[in-house]
Parts: sequence; structure tokens; C-alpha cells
Amino acid sequence: MSLLKEIKSFRKGPEKSGYALYYTYRQVSPFFSALFIKLRFSPNFITFLSMLSDFLVIYLMYLQNWILAGILVNLAMILDCSDGELARYYRSKEKSPKETHYGSYLDEVLGTIGFTLVVFFTGYFMNQQAIGLFAMFGLFMLIVTSLTAEKEFPNKKEIAKKFEESLFGNLKGRIGFPCAAQRILVSIAVLFSSHIILLIFGVICHLFYLIKFLVYRKY
Repeated sequence: MSLLKEIKSFRKGPEKSGYALYYTYRQVSPFFSALFIKLRFSPNFITFLSMLSDFLVIYLMYLQNWILAGILVNLAMILDCSDGELARYYRSKEKSPKETHYGSYLDEVLGTIGFTLVVFFTGYFMNQQAIGLFAMFGLFMLIVTSLTAEKEFPNKKEIAKKFEESLFGNLKGRIGFPCAAQRILVSIAVLFSSHIILLIFGVICHLFYLIKFLVYRKY
């Protein structure tokens, strides 16, 4: 089995990672993972690279290079997929210690820092600071409410599924605003230097965490 095929076998399927993530970023990440394995990079190092890529996006926006910045907004998400693939590959080869929660913890923390800053500075460098703050706060609240719900409601997925079925019936997929969709929308906002799209992103973030407040109050 070739290295690339082997890495693809470690990808999370759409039922676990979500359809938006699987059919976009996870189609590209194995190629990066194969390169990182040949370079002997560690999964945690890739996690740090993902945050640095967000800082590069901010710098490119400062230079008003919106097209390249818009493309590179997606790089952090690709690297986010890649670090998990590397971790699972190394464990299969017994080249890393047993699985711990530190990698996931580091991933959540650095990803949150990098992406929320990208969202704010997208508005800032468009001279739309209010929209940048609005969108950043919406993203922050969406992340906080999601992480808190995982702690307080162990059956979070079942609650969400029940709520969606009450509105839309039996769905094959999930209705939500996952990280892949967030990245794609922000990348479009950056690519076209559009504060309107950034505002739409912020509105969606605020809408989803407010819906969570309404749903979880019954439990």
C-alpha cells in the first residue's frame, strides 16, 4: 500500500467529521500529511503551523493582498485535518506514545485563537471594525456554547438531532454551522474583501448560539 493510500485510510469519514469537512478539506489533507511524514514532522508541530498560517493571513490582509489571504484562510483547516491523520498514522506504526487528550486540547486552543483573530482583522483591515468585532464575538460565543454543551449535556448530539427532526423531519445529514463551513465563508469574505459576507458570517454565528440557548433550556 502506498503512503498516500495508507494515510487516506486514517481519514475520519463524513459521519464523524461532517460532510462539509470531509468533502472539502479532507480531500486535500492526505497530500500534506504524506509530505509531513516524509519530513518527520510531529502532529503537535503541524498544529502550531496551523496557527502560524492564520497569523500569515492577518499579515497578508495588512498588506492588502486579499486574494492570497483568502486562499490561505483554508490552509489552517487543511493542517487541522492533517495533524490528526499524522497522529493516527504514527500510532499505527508505534512511533508515538499512546493516545492522549493533549493533542485535541492544543488543537482547540490554538485553532480558536488563530481563527477568531482572523475574523476580527478581516473587518479591521476593511475599515469595518464594528463588523469585525460583531463577527468575532459571534464566533467566540458559538465556540464557548458548543464546548460548554459538550460538558453539561453528554447527550448533546441526541438533543440536536431530536430538535432538527422536529423541524425538518428525518435527515441524512446534520443542520449546523461546522468549522469547515465557517472557514469557507470567511475565506470568501477575505477573497473578495467583502464586509457584507463577513457580516452574514457574524449573523449566522449569533443565530446558532441563540438557538442553542433556546434548545438546551428544556434540559
